[in-house]
Amino acid sequence: MNTRNKYPPLDLVAPAMFTIVFIVTLIYSRFEPNVEDVDMNYVKTFAGHPGYVLVDARPEEQYEGKSPRHGIPGGHIPGAINFPIEDLKVIAPATALARAGIVKRNTIIIYCNTGVLSVRFADQLVRRFNFSPSRIKNYRGGITDWVKYDGNILLPEDHETGDEI
Repeated sequence: MNTRNKYPPLDLVAPAMFTIVFIVTLIYSRFEPNVEDVDMNYVKTFAGHPGYVLVDARPEEQYEGKSPRHGIPGGHIPGAINFPIEDLKVIAPATALARAGIVKRNTIIIYCNTGVLSVRFADQLVRRFNFSPSRIKNYRGGITDWVKYDGNILLPEDHETGDEI
């Protein structure tokens, strides 16, 4: 019976694996759009001002007030326009973006329920439509962050709260 280990020693493999992962991460990060995450105060400060467009990237029924699931209310932040991420897959999405005011000269603040969908939307604006990453802002907390603070409202007033599901 062969007593030799059939795998290389860990002290040889670990540094090589670390180096490979580090290089891949470095390369990938150089091509990742550098979109800034913003908080609720940023949204409150700039949404509705000239040159800023607040975009709700969720499906229209959530924007209109339907709760997607327990704990997440339906409705939208006042002043937001609805441009579901799925609409980026339609024919002539660049025209639809322009009609909605989502143009390169504006600063675009994107949100969704938690920030995951809005990151994908931001990525599409930068990669497919050549928006400058410096003009795209991601409200990472989205609706779930917005409703944590007293005084923040969602429209329409009769939106589902997410508790009734």
